Amino acid sequence: MVPVAKIASLLVLAAVSEKSKTPFYIAGAALAAWAVLVSAMGLRRAEFPGSRRASRAVMGVSAVLVATAIAMALVTASRHERPNEASAASPPPGAPAPPGGRPTPAGRPSTVSLAADPSGQLRYDKSSLKTRPGKVTVAFANQAPVPHNVTVESAGKTVGATQTITGSATKVALALAPGTYTYFCSVDAHRQAGMQGTLVVG
Repeated sequence: MVPVAKIASLLVLAAVSEKSKTPFYIAGAALAAWAVLVSAMGLRRAEFPGSRRASRAVMGVSAVLVATAIAMALVTASRHERPNEASAASPPPGAPAPPGGRPTPAGRPSTVSLAADPSGQLRYDKSSLKTRPGKVTVAFANQAPVPHNVTVESAGKTVGATQTITGSATKVALALAPGTYTYFCSVDAHRQAGMQGTLVVG
């Protein structure tokens, strides 16, 4: 019975360290083979198992094999259920964050268009713009002979600006959080002359 106990211990260790169900199959096959052997011996020999000592040995081996098979089933079942539990715990890509968790990422990039007055007056074609949070591209066109740009600021701090251009177009990509921004032309005193507007992000 000692060798059987050692073999059972080795099977349990193998099941814990390995990701396959092979140890469980081995334990199940051994239990089935032992059951067939005991049944065959009982049919061939009416006095089987005979002595009390032999009876205890048969019962001991049977108990070890049954316990080993049950242990294999529990170990392999718990090991194969863990990936499912992990996938259930983590939300699929793109799923909204649960309440109280991290904020939902901003949507896809957006673009706002702005142009300087083509006649040369110190003003933009729009006095206000609105877009969603995240990556925002400011596309600016200036067909006037006077150089202009678009500078975006929040609470007095510059967030970003386009190049200063004349008779062409340019753009700048900004990462904007929800809030209210001011855009203006930083060339000379163009802002003071009224070349500015409001950008609402939200």
